[in-house]
This record gives sequence, C-alpha cells and structure tokens, in this order.
Amino acid sequence: MSRPYRGRPSHERSAERRERLVDAGVELVGTGGVNAMTMRAVCRVAGLSQKFFYESFADTDALLHEVYRTTLRRAGGIIDEAATDSTDADSRRRVGVDTAARLVAEDPRVCRILFVEPIADQRLRAYVRESIVELISPELSPSARRKRVSVQAKMQYATLFGSIISLFIEWSEGNLGDDREVFVDHVTDVLEASPT
Repeated sequence: MSRPYRGRPSHERSAERRERLVDAGVELVGTGGVNAMTMRAVCRVAGLSQKFFYESFADTDALLHEVYRTTLRRAGGIIDEAATDSTDADSRRRVGVDTAARLVAEDPRVCRILFVEPIADQRLRAYVRESIVELISPELSPSARRKRVSVQAKMQYATLFGSIISLFIEWSEGNLGDDREVFVDHVTDVLEASPT
C-alpha cells in the first residue's frame, strides 16, 4: 500500500496523471493527428515521465481509444445538456445538430478526433460507426446497430454515416459558408431522410 504524498492518496494522484495523459492525447491528436501522438510526445505535453504512461495505459493504442471515447463523451454531454428542454425527437435532433456544429466550429480538435482521424485510422473506424449518429440523432442509433438488417439498409446507413462525417468536416474547415442555420437545416434534412 502506498503512502499519501503531500496529503493526497496514491489513487488520486494516479487518476490525475491519467487525466493529464488523456488531455495531452486530445491536444496532440486534435491538432496534429494520430501520428503526432507518440508516447514521448504525450509524456512531454502532460509533463510526466514515461513510467507514468504505463501506469495508466498498456500502449498508445489504448490511449488513442480513450482519447476518442473522452472526446465523444465530452461532446455528448454538451449536446445532451443543450437538448434537455427538447420535447420531441425532431427538436432533439435539430438541437443536437446545431450544438455539434457550434462545438466543432469552436474547437476544431473535436472534429479532427471524431470525424477526420477515423477515416484514415482503422483503429478508430469501428467507434465511428457506433457513435456519430448516436451523438447527433440518438433515436436512429438502435436501428443502425441491429445485426439483422438487409444489405440495402447497411448501404443506406453507410451513406448516412459518410454524409454526416463529410458535412461536419467541410463545415469545420469553413467550406460550407458561415451560416450555421443553413448547415443545420441541411444536416437535419439528411437525418430525417435516413432509414429507420
């Protein structure tokens, strides 16, 4: 059993170090991509020695998954909070899209981690299929995850996922103008036309 250090128990210090590593990973992947997140770079940005990396993560793949999950969880929390007063699925969907559009415009790291990097990185691709539509339009998610769906439905969902990802990337890069309401209208229309 380890002793408290400066009055703080070891589990608290360990949790704080883990959070610093994850935040460093978010910064590195969000600004430089997956390849920027080496163990040395993470430790440098977190201000920790390499021994503390292995205290929390087996390897950089484990940290990468946590970076994705953490970014998704944080974005989901912001979207859920914004949608608390929405009374029906349509208004929740619209608020979700609007909040996500604002979020990726304000913090481009979110878009890079959730949308850009998974296109090129196989380790993240599976997370995208399960999370992006759920983040923006939760009522569509259960049908998208059903194991027994037709090939036609799978193609429709692949089209939906690709459309949403592409739209948010283009929006975050400023290629779709600056009228968020027009963007939200279009994405909402895409979601409403999706298979159920």
